Amino acid sequence: HTTSSLLNPLNLRYNCTQHGHGGSHTPRPHHHTPPPHVPTMPPPQCTFHGRHRFRHCGLFGDPHLKTFSNEYQTCRVRGAWPLIDNHYLAVQVTNDPVLDSSLATATTKVTIIIKSSSTPCTPEKTYEATADAPLPSTFIDGTYRSGADGSVIIVPSLEAQPGGHQRVEIYIRYIETTLLVRRVGKYLAFSAKLPEELVEASLQNTEDLQLCTRGCPLAERMDLVRARGHAVTWEAALAKCRDTNELSNDIVNNLTDYYLDWCVFDAMTAGVGFDFTAAAHSAQADVLRLDPSSLKNRTTPLYLNQPHASSSDPLQRICLYLLLCVLALHRLIS
Repeated sequence: HTTSSLLNPLNLRYNCTQHGHGGSHTPRPHHHTPPPHVPTMPPPQCTFHGRHRFRHCGLFGDPHLKTFSNEYQTCRVRGAWPLIDNHYLAVQVTNDPVLDSSLATATTKVTIIIKSSSTPCTPEKTYEATADAPLPSTFIDGTYRSGADGSVIIVPSLEAQPGGHQRVEIYIRYIETTLLVRRVGKYLAFSAKLPEELVEASLQNTEDLQLCTRGCPLAERMDLVRARGHAVTWEAALAKCRDTNELSNDIVNNLTDYYLDWCVFDAMTAGVGFDFTAAAHSAQADVLRLDPSSLKNRTTPLYLNQPHASSSDPLQRICLYLLLCVLALHRLIS
């Protein structure tokens, strides 16, 4: 091949000027700036079109549950239990005993499945966290985002936090859903903010057992007074729960409402270590972000040293009701 036959394809490829006579200088090819990248818009079905009214559910500690209906319960629920299960996602937690001498359990595993059967926005993705390992920053397939223009994305916390405290957030854009998984010491916690439409659809299915919508079964619920432990006094537990010196800035808050009661219960049951008190503060921090209107700012804690079960115990209320019925029937007969 001649030199010319080798140069011609290159001239055509790079749009070069053909060599002239006398060995004249060949102009260098022009370098065109590529057009800026324009992100692709997700299809309409992958954009949220709901009412922008939301519900929150959270689980942490021994474990303590705030349902989508703002019911507050402490439950034993040992083993694997579903928190959320709808057309778009499923969340399951596994709880193990805290102490051999206590009925209380705590969450040691969280599994989140983002379903693909009801949406073209993402293939199925699974996120799994266990309390004995750092929180993963990816799904189990190694990816951290999915779908058209990032319809699903994992956002890990980049802040170094005391006590091995970690946080991972999963955002699902097409259903405007935020999922938070926290690891505090030896245990996990979970929070979710879902559109009202998805929650209402789950509430209509009376056969589903989802802790976030139905709450814990009656037999699994625990009364704070009767079930609390004796690792420390009520006064010492309360002092620890009000101490924020060891907490990271993102979870520093003054505990109120059930979060204060739950923190005291956990400290009396498991001791005044960092794990459970930090978990209570982080759970309330999630509520302040995701559902602040649900807080009533009650600063007076429930007195857990009283010898009898509190009036909030559902079994106690049933027994009292039956006793009143028997007394009324006795009066009618006599």
